[in-house]
Amino acid sequence: MKTQHVLPRLGLMLGLLLGSLASAEEGSAEPLTHRITAYFHSGLDLFLSDFRTMGGVGGGFGVRDTVNDRFILQADARYLLGLGNAVELRAGAGIQRQGTWTPAALVMVSGMMGGGMRFMTSERSTPVVAPALTVGLQLAPLRFTHSGTQFSLFELGVGVGSEWPGRGVSMHLTLLEAGTTF
Repeated sequence: MKTQHVLPRLGLMLGLLLGSLASAEEGSAEPLTHRITAYFHSGLDLFLSDFRTMGGVGGGFGVRDTVNDRFILQADARYLLGLGNAVELRAGAGIQRQGTWTPAALVMVSGMMGGGMRFMTSERSTPVVAPALTVGLQLAPLRFTHSGTQFSLFELGVGVGSEWPGRGVSMHLTLLEAGTTF
């Protein structure tokens, strides 16, 4: 599948998710309940393209708003060591199962910037300096919520972005995520 077909589809999925959240707010007899969670996470992130490779192992923190114990809106930041020092900023929206076992699926937008390995090719004779921007899907199959505490193991994510010319791929593995609700 080509990049120009993937990005509009992911944007459409995000729009449908946010639209269903807005319609749930307007049409429901119950008021919306928000649960704000602060969390930390550790894992591995990589961005690979023909022109650069960046990422590594690291950790960070984030904030998540869970609406009616079902819809998720979150933003996080992480610092990565390995293939240069890099910082990654991410934002996402998704849906989770209600209950104690709360697996989730999210559409994520990511920007990674900082050091890494840069390559010169015949298509590009100057190094890439702009952030590596990607859109992708993240799955959290081993997420649990109990008494205001969230705990997740082995979250997997993949994304695609453009390097103009060419495209890049991002891969994400969260080994551990833990948070507490306010």
